[in-house]
Amino acid sequence: NDLAMIYESMGNYSKAEQLLVESLAIKGKVLGKEHPEYAACLGNLALLYNTKGDYGKAETLTLESLSIIEKGWGKEHPDYAASLYNLAILYKDLLKYKKAEPLYHEAKDIREKALGKEHPDYANSLNNLALLYMDMGNYEKAEPLFLEAKAIREKVFGKDHPRYAASLNNISLLYMEMGNYEKAEPLCLEATAILGKTVGKDHPEFVLSLNNLAVIYLEMGNYEKA
Repeated sequence: NDLAMIYESMGNYSKAEQLLVESLAIKGKVLGKEHPEYAACLGNLALLYNTKGDYGKAETLTLESLSIIEKGWGKEHPDYAASLYNLAILYKDLLKYKKAEPLYHEAKDIREKALGKEHPDYANSLNNLALLYMDMGNYEKAEPLFLEAKAIREKVFGKDHPRYAASLNNISLLYMEMGNYEKAEPLCLEATAILGKTVGKDHPEFVLSLNNLAVIYLEMGNYEKA
């Protein structure tokens, strides 16, 4: 399971899937299919399928994981919040915003109560709720959530970390959506530089950041840079 997480973070999804499937089978056999560790592995595999765009498999596994965690740990546990958050991501990607929004809020409230407002998982909740509002075109709600998440990540991880770079990229994307390319450009440049140093130039997140930068230059009419 841990090795799979490493491969997923490196963008090697085929290796990650193979290892997660194997891990799930072992945990199901040894611990049983009602065990929280089995549920956690289900959630990891569901996230991977969501990343790959296999939404049917992702939804089935996420709902199964959520049910196991609710029965085992209750609705106020951080792992229940994580499972809610996974389901919300799926519904957002499927453009089912009305189903996603209450799940994001519930997960955020659980994490705030259980972990506090300076925990990275709370920052993740803020960030993902902001992404939802950005997709919905509600930029006024999205911006303060993105900025709060960025401040937490800067404090916890520092400015040379991929999660801080992710916050910069998200705020840059928001300004792009708003047509404010002058504000978007420096944020995207900083994020791209951080990702190049930390995850490397062959990583999907670096490639995505480069692509965002190209779009900014295209919209600004700077075709040579784009």
